[in-house]
Amino acid sequence: MHALVPAALAALGLGACLDPLVDDAPTTSVYVLPPGSVVPRIDDDAELVHQIVVHDGLDDQPLADAMGVVARKQGTANGVAVDYWSFGPATKTGAAMYVLVDANGTPVDHPWLFDTLPGDAGYSAIRRIQHVTVTAAYRGQILPSVRALADAIDLGIVLPPEPTGQWIDAPIVPPGTTLDVGMDLPPAPPREVIADGHRVDAFVFGGDRGVQPLKSGAVPTAQASQLRAAGSLKLLDPPVFQLGIPDAPPTDTPTWTPIVILLEVQLAPDVIIADQIHADSDLFTRSMTGAITALKPTVTSYLVTENIRNWPTQFVVGQP
Repeated sequence: MHALVPAALAALGLGACLDPLVDDAPTTSVYVLPPGSVVPRIDDDAELVHQIVVHDGLDDQPLADAMGVVARKQGTANGVAVDYWSFGPATKTGAAMYVLVDANGTPVDHPWLFDTLPGDAGYSAIRRIQHVTVTAAYRGQILPSVRALADAIDLGIVLPPEPTGQWIDAPIVPPGTTLDVGMDLPPAPPREVIADGHRVDAFVFGGDRGVQPLKSGAVPTAQASQLRAAGSLKLLDPPVFQLGIPDAPPTDTPTWTPIVILLEVQLAPDVIIADQIHADSDLFTRSMTGAITALKPTVTSYLVTENIRNWPTQFVVGQP
């Protein structure tokens, strides 16, 4: 992982010299590519592909059995069945994503730039969106890495990144991975982005409703309950999500998050899950902030685990 730091050349003190003999300002960069350059696909780098496979959070054998298609699973939320995808363990932090934009904030024709790959320190499927405004010196140059972005800032091609206060869920996946979206449709392909000098694949979830604001500067989390029948040690499907599918894009307050902290919920005797448990409200009473304040009669106890998962729910059948 490369740190994004503008170059700073140390000035040498030369007594009473009137002017520097050489202009210290950089004029070129081997990392900033000319317009029209083709960034290589990651497919040809076996080591990096292996790194992604090992650290992408997907279950390798089920993925191989499904010919590279990430399957949907079923849960419940707000009284209805929802489909979701499991992208494995997650963190509460986010990694960086750089979007080149013009002076009006409109994205220019340049792939999104991610700062990390799965397996890199600080990698996260959650991407904090940063806008990078191009200047008059921008002529379609390609910035295939964070190092290239730093050089482009020094060269005056772009301005330093500006945080937007928004984030998306965009896990990077191995080449050839597709997504089950239902309706007997062909699996959906990923979106191509750039990271570490390569074109790589990522799924982006939720469309406009998936572009969410930070909460007090942090990525919000919710909870998902895994149920256990009275007298049983087995956790049952489907999980019950605290948050349902948002009706519209958010404004200043987050309305959804795929990052869920798992609860293990012990049900009361004689509770029939299929008949009685359809929503988080069938299990708990919560405060305005989402904290659990009381148990419903269906629950005898619960445990907040340390397991945090990236489980994006599907908002629209047929779409990621």
